[in-house]
Amino acid sequence: MALPPIAKATLQAALINAGSNVLAQAIGAYKDERPFTLDSQALLQFTTSAFILSPLTFLWLEGLESKFPGQKVVHAPKSKTEGAAEAKPKLNVTNTVLKIIIDQVVGGAWNTVAFITTMGFLRGQDWDTITQQIQNDFWPILVAGFKLWPFVSILNFTVVPTDKRLLVGSLFGVIWAVYLSLMSG
Repeated sequence: MALPPIAKATLQAALINAGSNVLAQAIGAYKDERPFTLDSQALLQFTTSAFILSPLTFLWLEGLESKFPGQKVVHAPKSKTEGAAEAKPKLNVTNTVLKIIIDQVVGGAWNTVAFITTMGFLRGQDWDTITQQIQNDFWPILVAGFKLWPFVSILNFTVVPTDKRLLVGSLFGVIWAVYLSLMSG
């Protein structure tokens, strides 16, 4: 029995995110010149966050595609030798640009707040602490994300099939986790 696409994408994202957390921990140990010791609590929190947020991201990406289809059918002119016109999908540039902008502005903001909030709750923080962390970290994380995520959105919305977009985002999330690990000193 095959898993539904949302379940398959969520499992892939959680496994990739777990791997990126281990990699980020290893890089942190290397930078700090200390032996690597797996922080299993951080790994569990990061992986649980992926299980919570990945289905929402999957639905977000599907919703964007549904509202702003990335392909339009263009009928090729009939040729004298072939007879019938062929229908070929063509990139809908207007919808693709709209999806990229909406994904980066609305999706990026929502995802940043959702991640900070989810991780705060998983760490047992109270609402006041989480709110303070959102106020402190929102803009730096969002601005840093603009160095990577617009490229991922362009790639996702132009060449990646809808059901594989979360997977591609998770793979780039490995780079994101390493980047944040290196930048956080």
